[in-house]
Amino acid sequence: MTTEEITQFQNTIKDTILPLAMNMTTTQIENIIMSVGEIDDKFKNMLLEQVFILKNKK
Repeated sequence: MTTEEITQFQNTIKDTILPLAMNMTTTQIENIIMSVGEIDDKFKNMLLEQVFILKNKK
């Protein structure tokens, strides 16, 4: 991913997922993301990583 794509990805997470994830435990977030069958496991891992990083920054 380019720097611009990473920034856009993080901004999308901040706008859509983070407001909900802030009130969830790590286990809840992992269970929800890992239960989505339509996305690749590599993407799930990247998404989880970004959600946790952004959640810890808040």
